Amino acid sequence: MKPLFVLCLVVAGVLEAWSDEASEAGPIEQLVFVSCFKQTRPAPAMESIAALKPDVFVWMGDNVYGDTEDMAVLKQKYQVVKDLPAYQRVLKEATVLGTWDDHDYGDNDAGKEFPKRAESQQVFLDFIDEPEVSPRRKQEGVYGLRDFGPEGKQVRVILLDTRYHRDPIGSDGTMLGEAQWAWLEQALVESKASVNIVVSSIQFLPEGHRFEKWSNFPKEQKRMLELLARNEVPPVLFLSGDRHLAEISLDTERVGYPLYDITSSSLNLPLGGAKDEPNDHRVGRNFRPANFGTLSFDWSRKIPVVTAAIRDQNGVPQRAVSIELSR
Repeated sequence: MKPLFVLCLVVAGVLEAWSDEASEAGPIEQLVFVSCFKQTRPAPAMESIAALKPDVFVWMGDNVYGDTEDMAVLKQKYQVVKDLPAYQRVLKEATVLGTWDDHDYGDNDAGKEFPKRAESQQVFLDFIDEPEVSPRRKQEGVYGLRDFGPEGKQVRVILLDTRYHRDPIGSDGTMLGEAQWAWLEQALVESKASVNIVVSSIQFLPEGHRFEKWSNFPKEQKRMLELLARNEVPPVLFLSGDRHLAEISLDTERVGYPLYDITSSSLNLPLGGAKDEPNDHRVGRNFRPANFGTLSFDWSRKIPVVTAAIRDQNGVPQRAVSIELSR
């Protein structure tokens, strides 16, 4: 059953919110997170996700491989995904939300220079069935958040947009843009949730590989770490995608608590092989076959325990870690 949620975004400097009155108010038990879905390939992982019947399903980017400035083409590619029988079953059970990365945004490694970013934003929001009255329809960028569950057992999911405002790689400029930074700070400082999750389409902690990552923008990464280290900001858990491999990364030094970045990628376009790559933050080994991620919530303790798992395309856990989000 779909849980109670509240959607909140910044409009004129305040968090605007509304609730889904048709939903139940119980705490969520399981959240699924995915990235890198090639719409023309078979997707047995989606069948496994449907069988789990998660409460929440999160798209983290490269949700289709659009790579086009033609919005009719992009819409058609999204429709291929929406028409999948397994995804239709997910839609019946779960609240679906998400953000984008470069290939569904419209061009490989693209940032604010992409000429169709405003048009692509509306196509993406149509894909995830964002309400027409949503502030996400009016702002520049697809960032947003939702709260799930009752007071004391609430989960806040914060969705970043790492594309719309991003300066060129190598510029050490901005990735989020000032409006999104102000919104993010407010979303964290004002959160009443017991569990706070930040979804970034690209990896936050891993720095050793040569692909897209937060450390390509050192000032932005430093700004995020300084924000998370503030006492008035609750501990967070990062979820990320993009890499066509899955792994668990951990930093124990820079924010005053164990900071995890759980990467799930790809749903059906894996790199394959068993080769590790540089990542000083990795816990164990990465996982390269097709995969998806799950978060399970144990609300029986004063500080809830979140179990993050990387599952293979059959739904079998291959990597896992249990986390208490506290300083």
